[in-house]
Amino acid sequence: MTTAVVVGSGPNGLAAAIRLAQAGVEVTVVEAHARPGGGTRTSELTLPGVLHDDCAAFHPTGVASPFFRSLGLERHGLRWLWPEVDLAHPLDDGRAGLAARDLGITDESLGVDAARWRRVFDAPDPGVQRPHR
Repeated sequence: MTTAVVVGSGPNGLAAAIRLAQAGVEVTVVEAHARPGGGTRTSELTLPGVLHDDCAAFHPTGVASPFFRSLGLERHGLRWLWPEVDLAHPLDDGRAGLAARDLGITDESLGVDAARWRRVFDAPDPGVQRPHR
Protein backbone atom coordinates (compact mmCIF):
# COMPACT_ATOMS: atom_id res chain seq x y z
CA MET A 1 0.00 0.00 0.00
CA THR A 2 1.41 3.42 -0.94
CA THR A 3 -1.53 5.69 -0.11
CA ALA A 4 -4.16 5.83 2.64
CA VAL A 5 -7.08 8.03 3.68
CA VAL A 6 -7.74 8.56 7.39
CA VAL A 7 -11.22 9.81 8.26
CA GLY A 8 -11.18 12.05 11.33
CA SER A 9 -8.45 14.17 12.88
CA GLY A 10 -8.97 13.27 16.51
CA PRO A 11 -6.15 11.72 18.52
CA ASN A 12 -6.69 8.24 17.08
CA GLY A 13 -6.98 9.43 13.48
CA LEU A 14 -3.87 11.59 13.78
CA ALA A 15 -1.95 8.76 15.48
CA ALA A 16 -2.92 6.42 12.63
CA ALA A 17 -1.90 9.00 10.03
CA ILE A 18 1.47 9.57 11.71
CA ARG A 19 2.17 5.85 11.99
CA LEU A 20 1.31 5.29 8.33
CA ALA A 21 3.47 8.24 7.25
CA GLN A 22 6.36 6.90 9.36
CA ALA A 23 6.03 3.65 7.38
CA GLY A 24 6.34 5.56 4.09
CA VAL A 25 2.64 5.65 3.18
CA GLU A 26 1.27 8.86 1.61
CA VAL A 27 -1.61 9.87 3.90
CA THR A 28 -4.59 12.16 3.42
CA VAL A 29 -6.55 13.10 6.55
CA VAL A 30 -10.20 14.06 6.01
CA GLU A 31 -11.97 16.08 8.72
CA ALA A 32 -15.57 17.36 8.66
CA HIS A 33 -14.91 20.21 11.11
CA ALA A 34 -13.02 23.41 10.35
CA ARG A 35 -10.39 22.61 13.00
CA PRO A 36 -8.57 19.32 13.65
CA GLY A 37 -8.49 17.61 17.00
CA GLY A 38 -11.75 15.68 17.36
CA GLY A 39 -12.56 15.21 21.02
CA THR A 40 -9.46 17.12 22.05
CA ARG A 41 -10.60 20.47 20.64
CA THR A 42 -10.97 23.39 23.05
CA SER A 43 -13.15 26.40 22.25
CA GLU A 44 -14.48 29.61 23.74
CA LEU A 45 -18.11 28.47 23.88
CA THR A 46 -19.62 30.91 26.39
CA LEU A 47 -17.47 33.93 27.23
CA PRO A 48 -14.26 35.31 25.71
CA GLY A 49 -11.28 33.74 27.44
CA VAL A 50 -13.30 30.93 29.07
CA LEU A 51 -12.12 27.70 27.47
CA HIS A 52 -14.28 24.58 27.28
CA ASP A 53 -13.32 21.09 26.19
CA ASP A 54 -15.59 20.28 23.25
CA CYS A 55 -15.69 16.60 24.12
CA ALA A 56 -13.55 14.81 26.67
CA ALA A 57 -12.55 16.79 29.73
CA PHE A 58 -9.20 15.12 30.26
CA HIS A 59 -6.98 12.62 28.50
CA PRO A 60 -5.23 10.37 31.03
CA THR A 61 -4.23 7.83 28.41
CA GLY A 62 -2.64 10.52 26.25
CA VAL A 63 -0.01 11.42 28.82
CA ALA A 64 0.64 7.71 29.51
CA SER A 65 0.79 6.68 25.84
CA PRO A 66 4.19 5.32 24.76
CA PHE A 67 3.27 6.21 21.17
CA PHE A 68 2.55 9.87 21.94
CA ARG A 69 5.72 10.08 24.08
CA SER A 70 7.73 8.71 21.15
CA LEU A 71 6.67 11.65 18.97
CA GLY A 72 8.44 14.34 21.02
CA LEU A 73 5.36 16.57 20.83
CA GLU A 74 6.83 18.89 23.49
CA ARG A 75 9.25 20.11 20.79
CA HIS A 76 6.17 21.34 18.91
CA GLY A 77 4.61 23.14 21.86
CA LEU A 78 2.61 20.42 23.66
CA ARG A 79 2.15 21.22 27.33
CA TRP A 80 0.03 18.93 29.49
CA LEU A 81 -2.16 21.06 31.75
CA TRP A 82 -3.52 19.75 35.03
CA PRO A 83 -6.71 21.26 36.48
CA GLU A 84 -7.29 21.33 40.23
CA VAL A 85 -10.31 19.01 39.72
CA ASP A 86 -10.33 16.66 36.70
CA LEU A 87 -13.96 15.66 37.02
CA ALA A 88 -16.97 15.51 39.29
CA HIS A 89 -19.54 12.72 39.33
CA PRO A 90 -22.94 13.07 41.02
CA LEU A 91 -23.55 10.65 43.89
CA ASP A 92 -26.90 9.26 45.02
CA ASP A 93 -26.96 11.40 48.19
CA GLY A 94 -26.66 14.70 46.26
CA ARG A 95 -22.92 15.17 46.80
CA ALA A 96 -20.33 14.82 44.05
CA GLY A 97 -17.33 12.53 43.97
CA LEU A 98 -14.28 14.43 42.72
CA ALA A 99 -11.12 13.33 40.97
CA ALA A 100 -8.80 16.07 42.20
CA ARG A 101 -5.05 16.62 42.03
CA ASP A 102 -5.08 16.85 45.81
CA LEU A 103 -5.88 13.28 46.84
CA GLY A 104 -7.16 14.56 50.19
CA ILE A 105 -9.95 16.41 48.32
CA THR A 106 -10.76 13.23 46.37
CA ASP A 107 -10.79 11.15 49.57
CA GLU A 108 -13.03 13.66 51.35
CA SER A 109 -15.52 13.75 48.47
CA LEU A 110 -15.73 9.93 48.34
CA GLY A 111 -16.18 9.43 52.07
CA VAL A 112 -16.26 5.72 53.01
CA ASP A 113 -15.40 4.72 49.43
CA ALA A 114 -12.07 6.59 49.45
CA ALA A 115 -10.04 3.52 50.50
CA ARG A 116 -11.57 1.45 47.69
CA TRP A 117 -10.83 4.19 45.15
CA ARG A 118 -7.19 4.38 46.27
CA ARG A 119 -6.74 0.61 45.98
CA VAL A 120 -7.87 0.75 42.36
CA PHE A 121 -6.48 4.05 41.07
CA ASP A 122 -3.54 5.04 43.25
CA ALA A 123 -1.46 1.93 42.62
CA PRO A 124 2.12 2.86 41.66
CA ASP A 125 3.00 2.15 38.04
CA PRO A 126 6.59 3.10 37.12
CA GLY A 127 5.72 3.20 33.41
CA VAL A 128 3.08 5.91 33.80
CA GLN A 129 4.00 9.57 33.97
CA ARG A 130 1.97 11.22 36.74
CA PRO A 131 1.49 14.91 37.39
CA HIS A 132 3.35 16.28 40.42
CA ARG A 133 1.04 16.39 43.38
